Formats: sequence, C-alpha cells, structure tokens
Amino acid sequence: MSVKKSFEQKLHKTTVFRRIVQFTAFIIINYAIIELIFNVNLISFEDFIKVQPVLNSPRNPLSKGAGFVEYLFYLIAQGEVPILLIAIFILLILFTNRFFCGWICPVGTIQDCLASLPTRGKKKVGKEMHEFLLKIKYLFVILLLVIIVPLGFTKTTDKEFYEDYYENLGTMADAPVSYFSLSEYIFVFFPNIMTEIWENWEEKFLEPLFTEAIIAFMFFFYLIIIICSIYYPRTYCRYFCPFAALAAPVSNYSFLKLTRSPVRCVGRADCGICERVCPKQIRMLDEPFEFFSGEGECNFCLKCKENCPYNAISIKFG
Repeated sequence: MSVKKSFEQKLHKTTVFRRIVQFTAFIIINYAIIELIFNVNLISFEDFIKVQPVLNSPRNPLSKGAGFVEYLFYLIAQGEVPILLIAIFILLILFTNRFFCGWICPVGTIQDCLASLPTRGKKKVGKEMHEFLLKIKYLFVILLLVIIVPLGFTKTTDKEFYEDYYENLGTMADAPVSYFSLSEYIFVFFPNIMTEIWENWEEKFLEPLFTEAIIAFMFFFYLIIIICSIYYPRTYCRYFCPFAALAAPVSNYSFLKLTRSPVRCVGRADCGICERVCPKQIRMLDEPFEFFSGEGECNFCLKCKENCPYNAISIKFG
C-alpha cells in the first residue's frame, strides 16, 4: 500500500505542475489578458514574446504575435527564404523536443481542458485508422506549400500574376495558416460568426453565409475536432496541426529523449500502462529501449513516465 500511495503522490504532483506551466504559458503568450485584467500597457514586451514556437493565429485578438509556422509561411508568401527562422526552429526542436507542444502550446492547453471534462472514458482510434489519420497534417503542409510557394516566387518574377493571385487568395495571402489553425477558429472565426448571426438575425444571415462552401466546411470541421477532443485527447495535435507536421521529423533526432529501462520494463503483456495513458496513442513498447518518440509524435507530456509503476521510463539528454 505504501508503494501505491507514493506512486499516486508522484502522479498528482507531476500533473499539477504541468497544468500550472500550461496555464501560466497561456496567459503569458496571450498577454493581452494581463493588460485587460490589470489595466496595464505591456507593449514594451511585444518584441520579446512576439514569435512563439506554437501554432497561434496572427489575427487572434488575445495575441499580439504568432507562431513559427505562421511566420515561415508568411515570409515564403512574401518571396523570402526564411533560412534563419528555419534554423532556429530546427535547433529548438533538437534541444527541447516537442516540449512546447506538451507544456506550453495554447491550443494544446485548450485540448487538454476538453479532455479533462468528465466522460465515461477516453477512446482509442483503431490502429490502421490512426496511422492513416496521422498523414493528414503532412498533406496540409504540402497543400500550403503548393499554394504559397508560387505566390512568393511570382512576387519577384511576374508582378501582374502575383497581384491577381494575391487578390484571389484573399486572407490566405496574408495569413496562410489561418484556415488550418484551431486557434483561428476558436478565437477569430467562430466569434465572428456568432457576432454576425446575433447582429443580422432578422436578415437571415445564415442563408448567404453558408452558400460559401469553404466557410461552412471550416465551421463544421473544427466543431467536430473540438467535440472529438473531449473523447480522443489531442485530436488536432495528432492529425491536423501544421506545426506538428514540421516538428515530428526533426524531433526524431532530438537530444532530449525518453528512454525505457530494459531491466525494469515488464512489457505490454504484464503492464502496458504507458501506452494506455498516452494521449497521442503512441505504441512506445514497440520501439527501442534507448529512445522512443512515436516517429516524432510524442509531445513530451511525461504521462507515460509519471504513470509507470516500475519507474522504467526516464529522461535523457544527449
């Protein structure tokens, strides 16, 4: 019983600490919240925290900045090759792995809050379906590149084509990632929709609005993601996040690692708790003892480590 009690205490402390970090990071990143609550002006901090290594909407009213992904694609759309930003991004992942996804990302925090809502139990996606859905976020990035690279290229080679293309892309030209951002949906798209419905109810606002297929698709697509996040933790992070698509291949080579002890770990047949509690549904017991990451999908949330009754999982740097 004493071993069980000490294990529960360790679990509680680790979980509470991560939640504190998450909510603190959420407020710091969206520092407009602090300005609103305490009626202070923090504009001097804008340059310091403007670029965050998380997926965040540039038009988010709670944020004065955006994430690496937004700035990467924005600079590409402007005809620039963001070599410095790409190098910083790679170094960040190499030294911190996906720590920002598990501990700091505002969208991740929102999904963790949804997953903590009381339900009859969290569900698992079938193995084959899970592996198929994991590819969607990479398709999103490829689609973004197909749309944005020609825009940036023609800015210096064909001005007339660039202007026509820019006009046809509309808001995507200035905020390429916005249509693929859950943050954009929660803080920008959905509030605007609700405001328009409220202000134009008598004019039957919904009828002309939903004639535009892309707007209707976004509305229901992200609504489904939010609902799924209650039962399938980190649905957006797993299958649709562009930042995750760019970070996963690099995190496989990160210096910050999770390892399993071949002496302490008893395997899936006798335990398997680590796999059952993983919010990203990673089968770490199929991976080498020296380093497991679920092919870069691990968010480094440490749920596997804190729930392991044999203390077989540890953090390693090098």
